[in-house]
Amino acid sequence: MIRATADADGLSFKGTVNGAVVYLDTWAIGDLAERAHPRRTRFIEAMRGMDLLFSVTNAAELSGPQGRSADAVRAFLDEIGPRWVPAELSLIDVMDREMASTLNEGSPCVSESFMKSFVVHVLRSYAPGSGKVIGLSDDFFKLGSVLDWMNPQRESIRKSLTDWDDLLRNKIGEISEKAKQNSRWLDERFPRIPFHPVRRACFVFGNLLRMLVDEGGAIQKGDGMDFCHAVVASAYASFATLDKRWKRRVESLPKPNQLAHIYSPSELDQMVTDMELWLAQREAS
Repeated sequence: MIRATADADGLSFKGTVNGAVVYLDTWAIGDLAERAHPRRTRFIEAMRGMDLLFSVTNAAELSGPQGRSADAVRAFLDEIGPRWVPAELSLIDVMDREMASTLNEGSPCVSESFMKSFVVHVLRSYAPGSGKVIGLSDDFFKLGSVLDWMNPQRESIRKSLTDWDDLLRNKIGEISEKAKQNSRWLDERFPRIPFHPVRRACFVFGNLLRMLVDEGGAIQKGDGMDFCHAVVASAYASFATLDKRWKRRVESLPKPNQLAHIYSPSELDQMVTDMELWLAQREAS
């Protein structure tokens, strides 16, 4: 959740993850938003006690559609209110934060740069002379306004997705080539590592990269960013939606672990039910 405080030095903003966290792939946001289904109402009610992990690529993809679809998505995101945190998609930054920590403190998956840029965008409408007073209510952080901020940047972000695919493809190819030259190299450099609660992203990144190499390294369009989403979502969410390929991969990672429960497109009802059960158990305890 994003929180704001005001003091003599001005405004300060901080994004933190507390309790259960939900990650929705773009297809899941569209499905929940656009279908006139009790599931949407149940999901929003469950989110009162959880936080949504939301990325810039989610915003860029959702800012494109117009008309009734866009209206439904915006209304859905606004209903979530301030209960969201900006997801960090730089896996290097996330893993560096993990490696620098000895305790599971803070939220390595939260993107401070995303949050600050968004706040700057919102504050522009409160410029001197506007006659508007900054009110740090829940409406200030409505998630729907992120779509307005991201829309002008949509094309540049879409182009960068190709770079992510190329980066992953080149990395997999480099690892595969070295593994062919030395049968022990893969086990030495990318061993199957056990889960550690403070090194969540490191665990998923290393084992998932190894899995892609073992699969033959066939990278499809969009896999670069999907890889980043799969790492952050599975490592730091409690409930996460991914397509069937990435769900299978995450569920094949070494066990035991404390990763998110992953749901495919046919399992949204089950996800909402599990969220409700989690809330009921928390209230009972």
